[in-house]
Amino acid sequence: MPAALKDSVDAAVVDELARRFAAVDERFDALGFAHRTAPLLDGLELKARIELIARELWRALGERDPAASMACLVDVARAEPPVSGWAAWPLAAVVELFGLSCPSDALDAMEHVTQRMSCEFAVRPFLRDHFDLTYARLLAFTDHDDERVRRLPSEGMRPRLPWGAGVKRLVDDPLPGLAILHRLRHDPSETVRRSVANHLNDIAKSHPRLVVDTLAAWAEEPATDRRMVAHALRTLVKRGDLGALGVLGFTTESAVVVDRFGVSPAVVDMGTHITLTAEVRSTASGPQRLVVDFVVHHVSASGATSPKVFKWTTIDLGPGEQCAITKRRLIQQASTRTYRAGTHHVELQIAGQVVAATSFVVRV
Repeated sequence: MPAALKDSVDAAVVDELARRFAAVDERFDALGFAHRTAPLLDGLELKARIELIARELWRALGERDPAASMACLVDVARAEPPVSGWAAWPLAAVVELFGLSCPSDALDAMEHVTQRMSCEFAVRPFLRDHFDLTYARLLAFTDHDDERVRRLPSEGMRPRLPWGAGVKRLVDDPLPGLAILHRLRHDPSETVRRSVANHLNDIAKSHPRLVVDTLAAWAEEPATDRRMVAHALRTLVKRGDLGALGVLGFTTESAVVVDRFGVSPAVVDMGTHITLTAEVRSTASGPQRLVVDFVVHHVSASGATSPKVFKWTTIDLGPGEQCAITKRRLIQQASTRTYRAGTHHVELQIAGQVVAATSFVVRV
């Protein structure tokens, strides 16, 4: 059995941080930090281990002005060879847990720490408690030479950042975040552009028209990354949003006949596959470029059903042309869904419209 992820944050990480902090600050209590921290790791999960190390780092820095402690953190982040991997994560946690008392100095520290470990989670409390100061700094970061610093404004301000602390203001008003994205939309780094797409996808869940209109305008610019646009619109495409389909150049009003749509086997056990098959024929007088998805209505604990849209493919059909497509899917439990015994209805969705349906039975 592979080692648990949490076990990567071990005594070796503590020893490395003790050496690095002692190397930049002779007052740092390296021995006390290591003796207090390492013995307590075994009983903790991953996040709790990171937080323990961060709290003990702050304690070992001693009674001093918080700004001075942040300066020490910067020295460690800037030292060569660079601190990386698991040893870098507690640096971001120190900023998150203790930086609110000296926000300007903490934001200075983020510029350097995020180049070792992303501060996307660390910046969330600052957006909540010191929005104007933090936003001004994030705007400035969009012009930074390092792509990891440029990514922080986009990723850190995501309205629905996975595993990040909620910031209601970002959900209610996406315009400050959108101004950040406008600056980064043609960033030379694919990593930054992917963050822009994920941020836009977050906004689309509450403000779909704003995202469609924004990307429609960006799509007219030759420098716009088409993959970024498609990734940003993925949720709206699954919803069958006609505006999103139009931005991507897909047909928004399909003219098709489904000659066959089925699933086999009709009864399936956990851990085995189903195969979806469909035959689609165009009834249009011109060419069509169509998005094809399928919707599985999962059975819930109460016996009701919950739909989930899955991507299938895209097809190009000429007038009267027919196309046969297949899709295999493994039926297994996942962290995001639970399969239960019962009949699961499946719908064929083309250009955002349900055009056929079938079903299969799960045995558990």
